[in-house]
Amino acid sequence: MKILVSCLAFDEGKSGISDYIVSTVKEMIIEHEVFLLIHPSDASIFPLSSDKLHFRYVAEWIKRPLISMFWHLFILPFSMNFNFYDLFFLPAGNRRLMAHYPKRTVVTFHDLSQFHIPSKYDGFRMFYIKKIIPYFLRKAPCIYAISENTKKDLIRFYAIPANKIEVNYNGYNPQKLENPISLEELHNKFNLHKKYMLYIARVEHPGKNHMGLLKAYDLLPNDLMAEYDLVCAGGLWNGGEIVMQQVTKLQHPENIHFVGFVSNQEMASLYKNASLYVFPSLYEGFGIPVLEAFAAGIPVICSDRSSLPEIGGTAVLTFNPDKPQSIVESMKAVLTNPNLQNDMIQRGKDRLQNFSWYLHTQRIINSFKLN
Repeated sequence: MKILVSCLAFDEGKSGISDYIVSTVKEMIIEHEVFLLIHPSDASIFPLSSDKLHFRYVAEWIKRPLISMFWHLFILPFSMNFNFYDLFFLPAGNRRLMAHYPKRTVVTFHDLSQFHIPSKYDGFRMFYIKKIIPYFLRKAPCIYAISENTKKDLIRFYAIPANKIEVNYNGYNPQKLENPISLEELHNKFNLHKKYMLYIARVEHPGKNHMGLLKAYDLLPNDLMAEYDLVCAGGLWNGGEIVMQQVTKLQHPENIHFVGFVSNQEMASLYKNASLYVFPSLYEGFGIPVLEAFAAGIPVICSDRSSLPEIGGTAVLTFNPDKPQSIVESMKAVLTNPNLQNDMIQRGKDRLQNFSWYLHTQRIINSFKLN
């Protein structure tokens, strides 16, 4: 097959959407010809190469968000010879859609966090998400939601018929955990000399709920605080400065490590050497770090809302992310109980059997064969 993929929401390779694009394209090029609609600056950093991967460049000036939104909606549908391709894939339906679609178009929709976190974006972007996106999404021939939670949100907030949406769970990349830097390098680079709990997410307030996590850490019993540091990996995004200010107000700010955006090798080491993964986000369309933590062999505690309990299943302990004391109780329950830790680790490994980028991508490729 010849598959055209819109790569205009690549975010310079530093977001969950960019990881999703790379993961699906990597599977597609095993057997198919893939053509990426992409800006030259993103093409220069795209981490895959293959004789089956081809770039279709889109002018750099179109990269500006407002221009990109309107170009994708109203210019792209009429500027491409879609008949040349067997399938057109829009991997970020919550970001870029079209006013008119080729018949063989597949859209993946990730989340509607904006309806759950009203202050997430500015007024124009919220208008775009709440009014423009649903109007054009309803016209799409094939819509995949990455979780049952996202499907329910599409039905609830966008009034899209349930029979038009299929759930297609994300996969995870075991390769992300390969070639970790050594424990000594990890200690020296990030000044980590104790056991630690880990959270990997862009530092965004309020959505990723770093504030709730910091407040919970400050409520830990002294013995656990003395034994475990808290490590947060991820670049600063909207509201990140508020989170950093909160760190200075804690009892022991020296125990908190914000290490910024990390390489795959550094991330692998952070996962594998962590004692506990804590996922306090207020909303997630899927939550791939849950699977990565399972694969790394560490127990996971997470919010009791959005898709996280759905993805974690019986392998996770959940808490109320609005209540720091609830987070603390889950931390204590796991950190003080080795038997529970071992049980959660095993359940996590078993849970991984349900998630695969191969299965996810095959469903996209076979969409119109199945229908």
